[in-house]
Amino acid sequence: MRITMPLQTTDAIVIGGHDLAEADRIVVFYTLTSGKVRAVADGVRRIRSRFGGNIQLFSHGRLVYFERPNRTLHKVNEFLAVRPHQGLREDLDRIALASTAVEAVALGVEENEPSPGLFELLAEALDHLETANRPVLVLEGFLLQLLRLLGYRPEFQECVRCRNQLPARDAAHLSPTHGGAICASCRAGAPDAFPVTPEALGFLRGAGGTPLRLMDRIALPSTTVREIMDAIHAFLCQVLGRPLRSADFLGRL
Repeated sequence: MRITMPLQTTDAIVIGGHDLAEADRIVVFYTLTSGKVRAVADGVRRIRSRFGGNIQLFSHGRLVYFERPNRTLHKVNEFLAVRPHQGLREDLDRIALASTAVEAVALGVEENEPSPGLFELLAEALDHLETANRPVLVLEGFLLQLLRLLGYRPEFQECVRCRNQLPARDAAHLSPTHGGAICASCRAGAPDAFPVTPEALGFLRGAGGTPLRLMDRIALPSTTVREIMDAIHAFLCQVLGRPLRSADFLGRL
């Protein structure tokens, strides 16, 4: 009995993959209409591949694939890169930042669960990571908004234990296991809580609802940026169950 494989067409972003056999590759896409999709690209690693070098990490384009019913591994028919993001792959810092963004998406979502809002957020993030003067803040803003779309937005305005409001200009403590800020009175009940300065807390409070294009206009000392990065990645690690591999690379830059 011959099994029919429906042909699907959608906007897609390459978010990962690994080599298969001598010339093939399993590619992980995040798509507009089907969410995360894994598909085999036959012969993609050959010099004269019919894909013509279009299937590269971070590339945003039009994907046509054969959907294998009741299977999690499909087959790429065609991928035409519309925004190849070559600049992201040619700059060491931007490679690390963009790799962190796509890895967080790949780990945070299940297969075949579409989220148009998340797709558009990722596409916007990659665009700005390629051109921004302060791309690290674009990434951190993206990761905060990713947590929100995944349903795990941290609470920074009030204590997550007693629900008392936290003063705007005071330092505070953050607890990833509790999902946000902890006041001084509740600090003993959150052993994983770590301190955060008012400057870093101010960014965390505002960035979750700020357009990514505005992140490039924010000027902060490097010590505050590092503090913001450490805080957001601690919350991501709690949600994803493990640290991001690309975060170690990012931390060495």
